[in-house]
Amino acid sequence: MRRLCLTLLCGLIAVPTALAAARATGDGAFELKAGAGLMVLNGTRGMLWGQMDSGKLVVTDPLLGDGKVYVSGAETKQPGSNESTTIYTGKDIHFRVTGGKYRLWFKGSGVDLTAVGVGSATMTADVFAYDAGEYSLDNSDEWTPLPYTTRTVRFGVQPVPTIP
Repeated sequence: MRRLCLTLLCGLIAVPTALAAARATGDGAFELKAGAGLMVLNGTRGMLWGQMDSGKLVVTDPLLGDGKVYVSGAETKQPGSNESTTIYTGKDIHFRVTGGKYRLWFKGSGVDLTAVGVGSATMTADVFAYDAGEYSLDNSDEWTPLPYTTRTVRFGVQPVPTIP
């Protein structure tokens, strides 16, 4: 009986604390619709999924093993300058990041993606594209055209470390 009470007490303390910690980090969202140009996404944690009609995708996983990066549909796959970088080129490339830190570098057209978590996106629209696409941040209902000059936006809020 004593073990049961102790287990229930630990559950009553641990579960709300874990749920509060997950919400305290301030997850945000970045969405890109029909992007054309050069885009770099850096995520400190979270998920990302999307597709690119055509172009080049450079995937860097700075902390191997903290999450997974999946890419399919690429015509070519080459190793990058180090063991954590892979270069994909082709048409109809699909990609997904499940947790952990990541860096995705895109140069192409028809990039559609959604990133949820904490990170930043740097964008420069293709000046020759008729419509370079749009992006949206966090809970916004508004879409903003991709800028022709380089712009970096942040999504989500990184928690401020506390010193005990």
